[in-house]
Amino acid sequence: MPWPMVHFAIASEVSSNPSPEFLLGSLAPDSIHVRSNVRSEKAKTHLMIEEGRFATDEELRAFWESYKQQAERDPAFWQYLCGYIAHIYTDRVWTFDIYPAYEEHPEGRKRYTQEVTKMEFMILRNRSGARELLHRLDVAKAYDLGGLLEHEVVQYRKVKVDFLNNPAHEPAEDLSILSVDVLEHFIHTTAVRLKQMYTEWNVFEDLRSTTLS
Repeated sequence: MPWPMVHFAIASEVSSNPSPEFLLGSLAPDSIHVRSNVRSEKAKTHLMIEEGRFATDEELRAFWESYKQQAERDPAFWQYLCGYIAHIYTDRVWTFDIYPAYEEHPEGRKRYTQEVTKMEFMILRNRSGARELLHRLDVAKAYDLGGLLEHEVVQYRKVKVDFLNNPAHEPAEDLSILSVDVLEHFIHTTAVRLKQMYTEWNVFEDLRSTTLS
């Protein structure tokens, strides 16, 4: 599954000015790692009914609807919820569209970890406004959601920001399986699909009316 900067890059294409809470929500499901690395626990925070089966668009919408009243009372939570769902949607697309190329490689898991780490720093260095997203992330409010506690999300945020702020963590090796063009295409098309899905749910119209009321 993609690492934070891919999620943040998608957030910045879903919205040209993503809110701090949308960004933090798009990081949040992986915050389970501060509590446990057990796959079944991660499956829960990623809304999998059973391990290995991603939530469908219909199930994601049901999750959205279950929190809609709370979201209508708190626009920041609304943004956080949108980011949370965006993370899960992105993971699902990535698993089917990007990860199979690594499964075919004899050292696929090792190469995958190396390349997704490399991608983090490439996005941070090369995409306009990417570092500003990290600064914006720092001021975001976290929420209890998806079985995760607010303090776990805050703790995970610090872990990832500290990691990204240390250039020594960037691998020296270049990408060999995933190309920059493929990565950028993934970011763009996934953002387009997310915007289409949110439009169908009337997310943007509802948020606009809530914010202005």
